[in-house]
Formats: sequence, structure tokens, C-alpha cells
Amino acid sequence: MNEYNISYEIASAFFISISIAVLLWTHRKRTERFKRFLILEISVLFGLIFDVLGAVSLDASVSSSKTLPVVLNSLYFFVAGYVGLAYMKYTIAFIGVKTRFQKVMKIFHILFVIAYAALLVINAKTGWIFYIDDEMRYLAGPFHFIIYIPAAYFITGGFFFVIAHRKNLGIREMLSLSGFVFIILGTMIQALIIPNVLLTFFFGSLAVTIILVFVETPDYAYLQEALAELDSAKIEAEKAKNVKSEFLSFVSRELKTPMNTVLGMDEMILRESRDEYISGYARDIATAGNNLMETLNKILDYSDIETGKLEIVNAPYKIATVVREVYKTVVFKSEEKGLKIGCDVGSLVPEVLVGDCVRIRQIMLNLLTNAIKYTHSGSVNLYVGSTEVDDNNIMMEIRVSDTGIGIEEEDLEKIFGTFDRAGDIHSRSGEGVGLGLSIVAKLTDMMNGEIKAESAPGKGSVFIVKIPQKIAEESDLIDNTSDEASKETDAAGPLFKAPGAKVLIVDDNDINRVLEAMLLKETEVQIAQVGSGEEMLAELMGTSYDVILLDHIMPDMDGVEAMKRAKQIERVKNASTAFIAITANTLPGAREEYLRQGFDDFVSKPVNGRRLEEAVMKQLNASLILD
Repeated sequence: MNEYNISYEIASAFFISISIAVLLWTHRKRTERFKRFLILEISVLFGLIFDVLGAVSLDASVSSSKTLPVVLNSLYFFVAGYVGLAYMKYTIAFIGVKTRFQKVMKIFHILFVIAYAALLVINAKTGWIFYIDDEMRYLAGPFHFIIYIPAAYFITGGFFFVIAHRKNLGIREMLSLSGFVFIILGTMIQALIIPNVLLTFFFGSLAVTIILVFVETPDYAYLQEALAELDSAKIEAEKAKNVKSEFLSFVSRELKTPMNTVLGMDEMILRESRDEYISGYARDIATAGNNLMETLNKILDYSDIETGKLEIVNAPYKIATVVREVYKTVVFKSEEKGLKIGCDVGSLVPEVLVGDCVRIRQIMLNLLTNAIKYTHSGSVNLYVGSTEVDDNNIMMEIRVSDTGIGIEEEDLEKIFGTFDRAGDIHSRSGEGVGLGLSIVAKLTDMMNGEIKAESAPGKGSVFIVKIPQKIAEESDLIDNTSDEASKETDAAGPLFKAPGAKVLIVDDNDINRVLEAMLLKETEVQIAQVGSGEEMLAELMGTSYDVILLDHIMPDMDGVEAMKRAKQIERVKNASTAFIAITANTLPGAREEYLRQGFDDFVSKPVNGRRLEEAVMKQLNASLILD
């Protein structure tokens, strides 16, 4: 017996007892991690106690019976194995990751510990692992190595669990948890080589102390708990934000369906009414309805940005065409207020750029409508310029200036916030929900751009958006046909007449079917209507159609499935029937997705009469269209 080594063990036991008391006194929250560390410390303490008692019991002056040292040393080896299990459970609780595999392994570990305890009991009779001779000496049996297997298995298992989840840990945690492993395994190897030196649990207590000092001190534990609560709160906030955005998106899309009917029927009144008063009322309905649709679209855009559904889709586009379209959209509203509006593109801006023209157009529109809203006299101007970055890229600058009421300096930083309209004067005189500038800021950020505002009360405002754009290569250049076609969209009367063409309208909403039929009335096409996908399939078995206007969202069978099943009908194949999707889905890339599914074209709700005519005309055989 080495008294010097025993004194180390006793001192370690005293120190561990103090640290357990401190741990219980200072930790207010008894978390799973706290409980597992406490069990680990208690296991090491009992290991120290049995280690010392086992050594002392071998002294002939203490006891002449072999039973007591066998029992105490057996308990020592059992606790040594259990320390490994306690460490593994602590690492799992520390990292906080739970899997089904752990549940399976929990049963295996229970059986493993029971089997190990049984071996120690059997050893008391057989001496296979260790035995005490007549001179009260501790001697190793032929299978002495077995006592190191449980601790080595559990400790290395915990170490590999730490390594597998190292991304969840900081350097401090990694060093503390890993240091425990190396110290314990090192002392086990020392015990194998020099079994007479009693330092195993001394170093075990040192390893536990390292963990206590570095990652289980009260201050650090409170910090970790606070960070965990903060992460949990952040996750809950993200969930709440997504729920809010999903709700806004759902409500907005549901509102767009009846608005489709309202605006469509109003368009029919404007087309057919000869009474000036009624036409005036209809124009007022159209203005209010379009304002509402603009608000709904902004809410949809905002919710899509918040939930990450909105993507930037880059493609070649002509900046002059975008500016012309934006001008045509806002010129009526500006003239109504008696404002002069100017739109210009700098001479140095390349003709064709590569970017998301839909979102760039949206930025221009939001800035211009915002400027018109808060300008009561004078002018509103849009200017697009550029600065060359290199041979292939430019920094496009969109500058919108107005002579409006201006913004207080302290409010300039607020105007890009959500649902915010800076200043009481804006709130009293403004309309809308305050999303326009917030969407501009978010879209600009998504395109790696920057936005700023300059303003003074009573002197107007200037909004400047800078967005990096690629200069289109020769292979990206686009033709002018779309520009020419867009110039003619305001012509009076139908785009075409095709009395020999057959069009089938498929929609579960009766009013929507009637509306689409009325919007195509002046084209003189032959129209039939059905209310479901099943009815459409039955109709196609007996009649051929040139074009099918197919609503996407329908009960029982949606438009995509109905279209795919219809294309299997021989009559449909022979007639080369075209399918046009009618949907409230206005997300970027929606048209491409419908074309990929097999549709020939796509018309979004609310259905615009001219857009519907264009879509149908494009799919008709030229021989069916009258000159």
C-alpha cells in the first residue's frame, strides 16, 4: 500500500465534495445537463472512496478477511465503469441533441452495465479478473483487462459524440470535454502499466474540475442558459414571423379571387355601357379596385420576401422598355393630380442588361407611386443612369425626385421600415399600408444594391437606388417585337376575331367562368363552360377544342392533373389543343413553372381582358383568325 498515493486520493475526495456542495448551492436551474454533471461528480467521488477503502482493506492490521477487499475493489471497478457512462450521458445532455439511435443504445447500455456487474460478482468466486491471495495482496487474474473495457467504451463513445457535434460547440467546450477524455484514458493506461500506483481517480477528479472551472461555473452556466433562451426566443420569433407572413399571404390570395370578379365585371361595364354616368362610376370602381389590388400585391410581395419565397431571376432585358412600361403605368395617376412626370434613361446606360427586370420595374413603380402620393403640385421625375464598373458590369442608378411635402431629417431612417409612414402629415394625407418603401429596400438588398433618401420639409425628396447589373453579351440580345406589341395594347376593340375557334373554360367558380366568357365576347370565339376537371375530361371525349382556359386550384382534381390526363385523350392529341393556366399565383418564375408542367401559357388573376385575348390569340391557328 502506497500511503503517499492514498493521500492524493483522500485530498481529491475532499475537493470533489466541496465542488459538489458549491455546484448545488450556486446553480438555480436544475437542468438535465446540471443533473448529469452532478451524477458524474458523485460517481468520481464514490470511485475515490472505494479506491481508498479497497487499498486500506488490504492492510492485515485492518482486516484478515479476503471478503471485504474483494467487495470494495469490485465496487471500485464497477464505479470506474459507471464514470464512463456518466460522462457519455453528460456529453449528450451538454450538446442537447437527441436521436432515435440514442434510445436504442440506452437499452444496450443498461444491459451492458448489468452484464459487467454480473462478471464482477462471478469474479468474487473465480478470480478471473482479480483476486486476493493469503498474504492479502491484490493480484490480477487472466482476464484483468476486462475492468478497463466499460470505462474505455463509454468515454470514447462520449468523445466521438462530441466530435460528431463539434459544430454545436465552441473551442472552450471542445477543449474541456476532450481534455476529460485524454486525462481519463491516460490514467487507465497508467493503471494497466503500473497497477500499484493509485492515481486513476485523482486524475479523474482533475478532469471533472477542468469541466467545472471552464464550462460549469455558475456565471458561465447562466450565460449558456441565457444564450439558449435567446436562441429559443429567436426561433419562436421566426416562427411567429413566418406564421404572420403566411397568414398575410393566404388572406391576400383569397381576396384576389373575388377582386378578379369585381374588376372583370367592371371592365365589362366600361366596354358595353353607353351611359356616361355609369361609365364614370365604373372608372371609380376600377381605380379603387386597382388600388386595392396594388395593396394586396404589396402584402404578397412582403410576405414572400419575409418567408424567403421570393427569388431574384436574372435575364436579359431592355431598360428603355422597362422605363416606358413604368411611365405608362403611372402617367394617368400623375395627370389626375396635375403633376408633370418625366422619365429618362441616360445615354451611357447599355441598351440591354442582365438582371431581374420584374423587380427593377417594381422598385421604380413603388418609388414613383410614393412620390406621386406625397406631391400635390409640381413634378415627379425618374432618371436611370449608370457608372461603369468594368467591361462586363455597371452600377445602375435609379433616381426618383419630386417637389412634394418632403420628410423631416429624423424620419429619413424610418421610412424604409415596415408599415411605417414617416410623420403625422404623411399618415393623415397618405393612403396605402406603408409597405412600398420597405419592399424597395428589401428588393434592393436582395440584388446587392443600396438605397438612400435625401429630403427636406417643403422642398421635396430624392430617392437613389444603386443596383449592380451585368451588361448583356451579344448572345443575350433580344429583339424589338415585344416593344412593338406593347405599343398596340391600348388599341380599342378586340385584338382579333375568330368565329370558327372553339374555347373551353374550366373553373369551379361560376362567376369566373361567366367573366372570362364575357371578356372574350367581342372576339366571337365559340365558348363552352364546365365546372370541374372531371367534367372537362368528359367533354373532351366528345368534342375537340382549340384552346382550354383551365383554372389551377379546383376541388377533387386541380388544373395540372386535369391537363395531364386530358393530354392522354386521343381527340385532344389530334386537335393539338392548347392549355392556358388561369391562376392567382403571381410569384416570380410562376410562368416558367406552368410551362414546365406542360401548359402552353399562363394568365394571372385578376384576369385582364386584353391579356386574355393576347394569350388565346397566340395559341390559335392563323387560319382561324379573320383578317
